[in-house]
Amino acid sequence: MKKVLDFIVYSNFFIALCCVALTLQTALIFDELNDSIFEYALINFLATFCLYNLQRIYYSSKQNENPKYSWYVKNRRLTFTLIALLILLSYNFLREFFIENKAHLIIYSSLSVLSILYFLPPVQLKKYGVLKPFLISFVFVVIAILIPLNFKLTQQTIFYTLSQFFFINSLCILFDVRDIESDQKNNVHTFPILLGINKTKLLTYTLAILYLVFGIISTTLIIKLIIMCCLLIIITLVTSSKRPNYFYQLVVDGLILIQFLIIFF
Repeated sequence: MKKVLDFIVYSNFFIALCCVALTLQTALIFDELNDSIFEYALINFLATFCLYNLQRIYYSSKQNENPKYSWYVKNRRLTFTLIALLILLSYNFLREFFIENKAHLIIYSSLSVLSILYFLPPVQLKKYGVLKPFLISFVFVVIAILIPLNFKLTQQTIFYTLSQFFFINSLCILFDVRDIESDQKNNVHTFPILLGINKTKLLTYTLAILYLVFGIISTTLIIKLIIMCCLLIIITLVTSSKRPNYFYQLVVDGLILIQFLIIFF
Protein backbone atom coordinates (compact mmCIF):
# COMPACT_ATOMS: atom_id res chain seq x y z
CA MET A 1 0.00 0.00 0.00
CA LYS A 2 2.85 2.38 0.88
CA LYS A 3 4.50 1.75 -2.51
CA VAL A 4 1.22 2.39 -4.34
CA LEU A 5 0.63 5.61 -2.40
CA ASP A 6 4.21 6.74 -2.99
CA PHE A 7 3.74 6.17 -6.71
CA ILE A 8 0.46 8.12 -6.84
CA VAL A 9 1.94 11.05 -4.93
CA TYR A 10 5.58 11.18 -5.96
CA SER A 11 5.04 10.34 -9.64
CA ASN A 12 2.76 13.41 -9.89
CA PHE A 13 -0.15 11.23 -10.98
CA PHE A 14 -2.29 12.81 -8.25
CA ILE A 15 -1.64 16.46 -9.14
CA ALA A 16 -2.27 15.60 -12.81
CA LEU A 17 -5.58 14.03 -11.75
CA CYS A 18 -6.41 17.21 -9.82
CA CYS A 19 -5.77 19.24 -12.97
CA VAL A 20 -8.20 16.95 -14.81
CA ALA A 21 -10.78 17.56 -12.08
CA LEU A 22 -10.38 21.35 -12.40
CA THR A 23 -10.80 21.02 -16.18
CA LEU A 24 -13.91 18.83 -15.95
CA GLN A 25 -15.33 21.23 -13.38
CA THR A 26 -15.33 23.93 -16.07
CA ALA A 27 -17.82 21.82 -18.05
CA LEU A 28 -20.04 21.53 -14.97
CA ILE A 29 -20.22 25.33 -14.78
CA PHE A 30 -20.41 26.03 -18.53
CA ASP A 31 -22.74 23.59 -20.32
CA GLU A 32 -21.45 24.33 -23.84
CA LEU A 33 -18.24 22.38 -23.10
CA ASN A 34 -19.77 18.96 -22.48
CA ASP A 35 -18.79 17.57 -25.91
CA SER A 36 -15.15 18.68 -25.97
CA ILE A 37 -14.05 18.84 -22.34
CA PHE A 38 -12.60 15.30 -22.24
CA GLU A 39 -10.09 16.24 -24.96
CA TYR A 40 -8.86 19.16 -22.87
CA ALA A 41 -8.83 17.02 -19.74
CA LEU A 42 -6.57 14.44 -21.44
CA ILE A 43 -4.18 17.10 -22.76
CA ASN A 44 -4.02 18.77 -19.35
CA PHE A 45 -3.30 15.46 -17.64
CA LEU A 46 -0.43 14.77 -20.05
CA ALA A 47 0.99 18.29 -19.78
CA THR A 48 0.82 18.35 -15.98
CA PHE A 49 2.23 14.85 -15.55
CA CYS A 50 5.12 15.39 -17.95
CA LEU A 51 6.13 18.90 -16.86
CA TYR A 52 5.92 18.18 -13.13
CA ASN A 53 8.02 15.08 -13.67
CA LEU A 54 10.63 16.98 -15.67
CA GLN A 55 10.97 19.36 -12.74
CA ARG A 56 11.25 16.52 -10.21
CA ILE A 57 13.80 14.68 -12.34
CA TYR A 58 15.93 17.82 -12.48
CA TYR A 59 15.79 18.43 -8.71
CA SER A 60 16.21 14.76 -7.79
CA SER A 61 19.87 14.98 -8.78
CA LYS A 62 20.39 17.87 -6.36
CA GLN A 63 18.13 17.28 -3.32
CA ASN A 64 18.18 13.56 -2.57
CA GLU A 65 17.49 14.03 1.15
CA ASN A 66 13.85 14.88 0.47
CA PRO A 67 11.56 11.78 0.28
CA LYS A 68 9.99 12.86 -3.00
CA TYR A 69 13.40 13.36 -4.64
CA SER A 70 14.75 10.15 -3.11
CA TRP A 71 11.80 8.34 -4.71
CA TYR A 72 12.79 9.81 -8.08
CA VAL A 73 16.37 8.65 -7.75
CA LYS A 74 15.11 5.09 -7.23
CA ASN A 75 12.40 5.28 -9.90
CA ARG A 76 13.95 7.46 -12.59
CA ARG A 77 13.72 4.72 -15.24
CA LEU A 78 10.06 4.09 -14.43
CA THR A 79 9.29 7.80 -14.70
CA PHE A 80 11.01 8.20 -18.08
CA THR A 81 9.25 5.08 -19.36
CA LEU A 82 5.82 6.36 -18.30
CA ILE A 83 6.41 9.74 -19.93
CA ALA A 84 7.58 8.10 -23.17
CA LEU A 85 4.61 5.69 -23.22
CA LEU A 86 2.07 8.45 -22.59
CA ILE A 87 3.51 10.57 -25.40
CA LEU A 88 3.61 7.63 -27.83
CA LEU A 89 0.07 6.44 -27.01
CA SER A 90 -1.40 9.93 -27.34
CA TYR A 91 0.68 11.12 -30.32
CA ASN A 92 -2.04 10.68 -32.96
CA PHE A 93 -4.68 12.30 -30.78
CA LEU A 94 -2.41 15.27 -29.99
CA ARG A 95 -1.42 15.67 -33.63
CA GLU A 96 -5.04 15.76 -34.84
CA PHE A 97 -6.15 18.02 -32.00
CA PHE A 98 -3.46 20.65 -32.57
CA ILE A 99 -3.85 20.56 -36.37
CA GLU A 100 -7.48 21.53 -35.79
CA ASN A 101 -6.63 23.99 -32.99
CA LYS A 102 -3.43 25.76 -34.04
CA ALA A 103 -4.03 28.71 -31.69
CA HIS A 104 -4.20 26.28 -28.75
CA LEU A 105 -0.84 24.81 -29.81
CA ILE A 106 0.78 28.24 -29.52
CA ILE A 107 -0.77 28.84 -26.09
CA TYR A 108 0.13 25.39 -24.72
CA SER A 109 3.67 25.73 -26.09
CA SER A 110 4.08 29.14 -24.47
CA LEU A 111 2.82 27.87 -21.12
CA SER A 112 5.12 24.84 -21.37
CA VAL A 113 8.11 27.14 -21.91
CA LEU A 114 6.99 29.23 -18.93
CA SER A 115 6.68 26.07 -16.81
CA ILE A 116 10.18 24.93 -17.79
CA LEU A 117 11.64 28.37 -17.07
CA TYR A 118 9.97 28.11 -13.66
CA PHE A 119 12.57 25.59 -12.49
CA LEU A 120 15.35 25.51 -15.08
CA PRO A 121 18.50 27.66 -14.72
CA PRO A 122 19.51 30.31 -15.41
CA VAL A 123 16.03 31.88 -15.25
CA GLN A 124 14.41 29.78 -12.47
CA LEU A 125 11.31 31.91 -11.94
CA LYS A 126 10.62 30.06 -8.69
CA LYS A 127 13.51 32.04 -7.17
CA TYR A 128 11.10 34.98 -7.10
CA GLY A 129 9.20 33.61 -4.13
CA VAL A 130 6.31 36.08 -4.01
CA LEU A 131 5.72 35.47 -7.71
CA LYS A 132 5.55 31.66 -7.41
CA PRO A 133 1.88 31.23 -6.35
CA PHE A 134 0.67 33.66 -9.02
CA LEU A 135 2.59 31.90 -11.81
CA ILE A 136 1.28 28.45 -10.87
CA SER A 137 -2.30 29.72 -10.45
CA PHE A 138 -2.12 31.55 -13.79
CA VAL A 139 -1.04 28.42 -15.67
CA PHE A 140 -3.70 26.27 -13.99
CA VAL A 141 -6.64 28.60 -14.73
CA VAL A 142 -5.52 29.19 -18.31
CA ILE A 143 -5.28 25.50 -19.23
CA ALA A 144 -8.27 24.31 -17.16
CA ILE A 145 -10.68 27.20 -17.77
CA LEU A 146 -9.72 29.77 -20.39
CA ILE A 147 -8.43 27.44 -23.12
CA PRO A 148 -11.48 25.10 -22.97
CA LEU A 149 -13.71 28.20 -23.06
CA ASN A 150 -11.72 29.48 -26.04
CA PHE A 151 -11.02 32.70 -24.09
CA LYS A 152 -14.65 33.84 -24.22
CA LEU A 153 -14.39 36.59 -21.61
CA THR A 154 -17.92 37.18 -20.39
CA GLN A 155 -18.63 38.54 -16.91
CA GLN A 156 -19.33 35.00 -15.67
CA THR A 157 -16.09 33.51 -17.09
CA ILE A 158 -13.96 36.36 -15.72
CA PHE A 159 -15.39 36.11 -12.19
CA TYR A 160 -15.27 32.30 -12.20
CA THR A 161 -11.65 32.36 -13.40
CA LEU A 162 -10.75 34.87 -10.68
CA SER A 163 -12.46 32.67 -8.09
CA GLN A 164 -10.40 29.63 -9.10
CA PHE A 165 -7.25 31.74 -9.41
CA PHE A 166 -7.59 32.80 -5.76
CA PHE A 167 -8.37 29.20 -4.77
CA ILE A 168 -5.24 27.74 -6.42
CA ASN A 169 -3.21 30.70 -5.15
CA SER A 170 -4.14 29.94 -1.55
CA LEU A 171 -3.06 26.30 -1.96
CA CYS A 172 0.29 27.36 -3.44
CA ILE A 173 0.93 29.67 -0.50
CA LEU A 174 0.28 26.77 1.89
CA PHE A 175 3.01 24.84 0.08
CA ASP A 176 5.32 27.79 0.73
CA VAL A 177 4.67 27.24 4.44
CA ARG A 178 5.92 23.67 4.01
CA ASP A 179 9.03 24.84 2.17
CA ILE A 180 9.94 27.70 4.51
CA GLU A 181 13.21 26.12 5.72
CA SER A 182 14.51 25.16 2.27
CA ASP A 183 13.47 28.55 0.86
CA GLN A 184 15.37 30.31 3.63
CA LYS A 185 18.49 28.28 2.81
CA ASN A 186 18.15 29.14 -0.89
CA ASN A 187 17.37 32.81 -0.21
CA VAL A 188 13.92 32.59 -1.83
CA HIS A 189 11.66 35.26 -0.35
CA THR A 190 8.19 33.70 -0.17
CA PHE A 191 5.21 35.08 1.74
CA PRO A 192 5.87 32.95 4.88
CA ILE A 193 9.44 34.27 5.01
CA LEU A 194 8.52 37.91 4.38
CA LEU A 195 5.34 38.03 6.50
CA GLY A 196 5.75 35.15 8.95
CA ILE A 197 3.46 32.13 9.07
CA ASN A 198 0.61 33.78 11.02
CA LYS A 199 0.29 36.74 8.64
CA THR A 200 0.62 34.38 5.69
CA LYS A 201 -2.34 32.43 7.01
CA LEU A 202 -4.30 35.70 7.24
CA LEU A 203 -3.45 36.26 3.58
CA THR A 204 -4.74 32.77 2.77
CA TYR A 205 -7.98 33.46 4.64
CA THR A 206 -8.38 36.62 2.55
CA LEU A 207 -7.84 34.64 -0.64
CA ALA A 208 -10.41 32.08 0.57
CA ILE A 209 -12.98 34.87 1.04
CA LEU A 210 -12.20 36.28 -2.42
CA TYR A 211 -12.61 32.76 -3.84
CA LEU A 212 -16.02 32.55 -2.18
CA VAL A 213 -17.19 36.03 -3.24
CA PHE A 214 -16.22 35.71 -6.90
CA GLY A 215 -17.54 32.13 -6.96
CA ILE A 216 -20.95 33.23 -5.67
CA ILE A 217 -21.08 36.05 -8.23
CA SER A 218 -20.31 33.69 -11.13
CA THR A 219 -22.33 30.58 -10.14
CA THR A 220 -25.40 29.49 -8.18
CA LEU A 221 -23.40 27.05 -6.04
CA ILE A 222 -23.57 29.12 -2.87
CA ILE A 223 -23.79 26.32 -0.28
CA LYS A 224 -21.13 24.21 -2.01
CA LEU A 225 -18.75 27.16 -2.22
CA ILE A 226 -19.28 27.98 1.45
CA ILE A 227 -18.41 24.35 2.32
CA MET A 228 -15.23 24.57 0.23
CA CYS A 229 -14.29 27.91 1.77
CA CYS A 230 -14.69 26.45 5.25
CA LEU A 231 -12.56 23.41 4.31
CA LEU A 232 -9.85 25.70 2.94
CA ILE A 233 -9.84 27.75 6.15
CA ILE A 234 -9.67 24.60 8.32
CA ILE A 235 -6.75 23.20 6.29
CA THR A 236 -4.99 26.57 6.59
CA LEU A 237 -5.49 26.54 10.37
CA VAL A 238 -3.77 23.16 10.77
CA THR A 239 -1.00 23.83 8.22
CA SER A 240 2.55 23.98 9.53
CA SER A 241 6.05 23.41 8.18
CA LYS A 242 6.21 20.20 10.27
CA ARG A 243 3.40 18.44 8.41
CA PRO A 244 4.53 15.46 6.27
CA ASN A 245 4.64 15.57 2.47
CA TYR A 246 1.45 13.50 2.28
CA PHE A 247 -0.48 16.24 4.06
CA TYR A 248 0.39 18.73 1.35
CA GLN A 249 0.34 16.51 -1.71
CA LEU A 250 -2.80 14.58 -0.80
CA VAL A 251 -4.78 16.90 1.49
CA VAL A 252 -3.86 20.40 0.27
CA ASP A 253 -3.74 19.48 -3.43
CA GLY A 254 -6.67 17.16 -2.78
CA LEU A 255 -8.90 20.19 -2.14
CA ILE A 256 -8.97 20.67 -5.93
CA LEU A 257 -10.40 17.17 -6.34
CA ILE A 258 -12.79 17.63 -3.38
CA GLN A 259 -14.10 20.86 -4.92
CA PHE A 260 -14.89 19.02 -8.16
CA LEU A 261 -16.63 16.16 -6.32
CA ILE A 262 -18.73 18.54 -4.19
CA ILE A 263 -19.86 20.44 -7.29
CA PHE A 264 -20.42 17.23 -9.28
CA PHE A 265 -22.64 15.62 -6.67
